[in-house]
Formats: sequence, C-alpha cells, structure tokens
Amino acid sequence: MAKITISLQCPKCQYPAKAEIKKFFKFVIYRCPKCQSNVVYYDNKTDILSDKMMKILGKKKKLKNFGNAIFPKSRIKKKESSKPVITKENVIDFKILLETEKDFDEFLSKL
Repeated sequence: MAKITISLQCPKCQYPAKAEIKKFFKFVIYRCPKCQSNVVYYDNKTDILSDKMMKILGKKKKLKNFGNAIFPKSRIKKKESSKPVITKENVIDFKILLETEKDFDEFLSKL
C-alpha cells in the first residue's frame, strides 16, 4: 500500500513535520515535539486542539493511528517557558548514543 506524505508546520511554534499516512483521511492529529501542542490538519490547514478536546475524542474512540509523524532531527531541550524538557525521544537518543559512542570526549560533545 502506498503512503501519502503531507508536509506540516505547527501553527503555534512553526516547528516542521511530515505525516506519512497509509491512505487519505479528513484529519491528521499529532503532538508537536517542540511546544507540545495538539496539531490538527484538515481542509489543507493546520490548527491547535485543546487537551480537553483530545480527551473527548479519545473517550469516544474517534482517534486511530494510521501513520507516523516525522520530525527533523534536532535536540529539543526547552519549552517556551525556558524550563528543561526531557521527552521520550530524548531518552531514546541518549540510550543510542551511550551504546554506540566509543570515545568519551566525542560522547560529551554530542550532549
């Protein structure tokens, strides 16, 4: 089955993403890794959904996972509030770096 790729951008912080879906849907929803907003794509535009709306959709079982959101490789460490953020992706990246890097100085330079 062919995948459809849609280029997106968070309307709140402008962080770019690409959505790969298995077929066309009216809505594509993902969480922005930079500002943690619930981004929705519909009718060729993007907008933000509240956490309350996401809970309502989840309870009504209206959300299904049919693809992946792909983000540029970057090290997002802070929210807009300047408080450090450790995401699941940061932890995975750190584990991979620990397992693959042989030189300690090189390891430290990549943190």
